[in-house]
Amino acid sequence: MNNSNILHNDILKILKKSSKVLLTTHTNPDGDAIGSALALYHYLILNNIPTQIVISDDVPRNLQFLPDSKLVESYNPNRHNSYIKSTDTIVFLDLNEISRTRLLAPILEQSNAFKIVIDHHTNPKDFANLLYSDTECSSTGELIYRLISADDDFKITQNIAECIYVAIMTDTGSFRFPRTTSEVHRIIANLIDAGADPYKIYDFVHNQNPLKIIRLLGIALSKMQIHFNGKVCIMTISKEDFASTGTNYRDTEFFVERTLSIEGVEIGILLTEVFERGEFKISLRSKGEIYVNSLANAMGGGGHLNAAGATIKSTSLDSALQSLINQLKIKYN
Repeated sequence: MNNSNILHNDILKILKKSSKVLLTTHTNPDGDAIGSALALYHYLILNNIPTQIVISDDVPRNLQFLPDSKLVESYNPNRHNSYIKSTDTIVFLDLNEISRTRLLAPILEQSNAFKIVIDHHTNPKDFANLLYSDTECSSTGELIYRLISADDDFKITQNIAECIYVAIMTDTGSFRFPRTTSEVHRIIANLIDAGADPYKIYDFVHNQNPLKIIRLLGIALSKMQIHFNGKVCIMTISKEDFASTGTNYRDTEFFVERTLSIEGVEIGILLTEVFERGEFKISLRSKGEIYVNSLANAMGGGGHLNAAGATIKSTSLDSALQSLINQLKIKYN
């Protein structure tokens, strides 16, 4: 039995002995975060293990079609603190440090529950009792597939297949990013056999946008800037852009991908004003061996080699943009 199988069995034993499990993930959750959480939730419920998913934010609109997504709850201290205090196992999904749970971080840090991290990001912080991490893995969803598949007594259901499919599809950029291996495609084939519908899932995730989001995208595309001899494209979205279209920062998922479609661009960046929090969100993408995780780390964030992000404080969009450009100068000068 290899080390991965031993770890899978350890995690499954801990979960099956739990009387109450809490699942959580990072702020601004994406398809991998929500898909992984829901897949593990379905597995635990089918094993009669009381489980709750609590996160800092809402489930993004384009992921609300997933089975039982309405059961994912936004953290409310009055409603959730008693459950969190009484739980004996907490599973952190798709994150490498507890601060990324944002509003939940203080009470989760205080908890005496057994803490498990399932993640594929680099440089994980030491805050859990057990870490299941593989930075070569396409997604946390792939890790969840491996974990559940290690249970010989369990067969993957359609609900679980759909959730894991979304997790892997979104974190591989619809199967085009470097971590899209032949093994990933074998897993996807098994998920399709279990009932995941590629057309339906892609359509819900990518092709069901309200007109106001497309108008916001149009504004963002019209404001793109090229820097450093055409190697960097920066897209900015201000609070005025959100106000004029009736949208918010949660409506910008996948916008940053458009920056890499320009000839000669190596790094694409989306700088978004999150006026509700007085912050600026930076999403970074890159091609090939041009890595952006070090840039994100320099601004207090993190992520993968070709996809990373950070959140910064600044007095205005212009000053946030200048701070970003100053960091880029270190790389290109």
